[in-house]
Amino acid sequence: MKNILLMIVFSTLAFSQTYNMQIQIGVKDGVRIADFEKAMMQHNKAHATDLGAATTYQIINGPDAGDYIRMPKSIFTSADMIDAVYNEWENHEPVPYDKFDGKMVEGRNGTVFYTLRPDLSYNPQVKTWKYIRQSKWNVRQGGQSSAESIFKLANEIRDELGSDEHFVCMVSNTGQPFNEYIFVSGHDTLSEALDQSAFLTLLGEMSKRMPDWESTWGQSAWNGISQVSVHRPDLSNQ
Repeated sequence: MKNILLMIVFSTLAFSQTYNMQIQIGVKDGVRIADFEKAMMQHNKAHATDLGAATTYQIINGPDAGDYIRMPKSIFTSADMIDAVYNEWENHEPVPYDKFDGKMVEGRNGTVFYTLRPDLSYNPQVKTWKYIRQSKWNVRQGGQSSAESIFKLANEIRDELGSDEHFVCMVSNTGQPFNEYIFVSGHDTLSEALDQSAFLTLLGEMSKRMPDWESTWGQSAWNGISQVSVHRPDLSNQ
C-alpha cells in the first residue's frame, strides 16, 4: 500500500515540471568532523519547518567520499512550490550559536537544481532510503537524442526481463554542467546498493539488441561516475 501511495505521488509530480534541489558540501581543512556535524545539528533548528526541513546523506565511496548531500525533506518539489521551498531553505530565521558557515563549510557547487525526467525513470520508488546510489554522466551538446535512445532501450529491456530495478532520472537545470544526467536508486542495505548484477545482465542484452551501442554512447557521453551515500538521520530534520 505504501509503494502504491508513493507511485501516486510520483505520477502526480510527473505531469508538471518538477525539481530536485540539493547542495553538496565538505569539511574545511583544519575543522574537526565532530565539530562540523555538531554545528550542522544546531543549524538544522533553522530548518525545522514543513518546507525548510532538510535531509542529509553522506557519500561513502568514490572521489567525493566524506562529502555531505543536503536537500529538502520533500526530495521533489513542483514548479509552483519551488520559490516557497527555496525561500524557506535559504532565508530562514537565524538560530542561536549557529557556527555552520563558511569558516567550517566547504561549498562545492552551491545549490544545484535538477529537473525530473519521468520518461527516463524506471519503476520509481520515492522515499528516504537508507542508501542511495547516484550514477552521473555528462551528455555532449547534440548528443542528447542518441544518449536518450539508449536510456529508453535499456528500460524496454528491463521491462522484458521483468527487472525489479528502480530509479529516478534527473537532468541538471542550473548549478552543474549542462546535460548532466543523474540516475538515483534507493536501497535498504549496502549490499543492495553495491550489487551490479542486474546492470551487467542489462549490458549483455544491450549488446545483443544494439551491437554498436557502446560506440554510439562513446560519441554522446563522458565523465561517468557512480557513488553510494548513506542517510544521516542524526543530521536531518525528523
